[in-house]
Amino acid sequence: MRLVKGLGCAWLVGGLMLGSPSSLWAGNLVLDAEVMESSEEMAIPGTGPAHVRSAVIHHKHERDQAAFSEWLRGHQSGAVKFVASDGSTHQGILHRLKHCFGRGLLLYTTSVSLAEKAVIRLELPVAP
Repeated sequence: MRLVKGLGCAWLVGGLMLGSPSSLWAGNLVLDAEVMESSEEMAIPGTGPAHVRSAVIHHKHERDQAAFSEWLRGHQSGAVKFVASDGSTHQGILHRLKHCFGRGLLLYTTSVSLAEKAVIRLELPVAP
């Protein structure tokens, strides 16, 4: 009986951890973000073939709002990873938009195009 209770408690705790809104995995805060608007590839003058894309993003789920806002306030700008809807992983820089509460500007150089309302999976490093 005691074993059954222990297993039940372990399943409950495991389920709560997996079902949590934003998760902490390997030193990263992982959450879903929604693209509000994005840009096409833009050339950077004087840098040759270098191009950059941008996207304005915010938390996808209301339950992630506090964690995302806290990360933005604590980091201002930082290197992040994101997974696009096609499953491809990319790196970029997420910059806090100070006058747009809870929004960030994602800058990246890969060719993936992020459509308006697309959902991406963000991996935000916890250490500043």
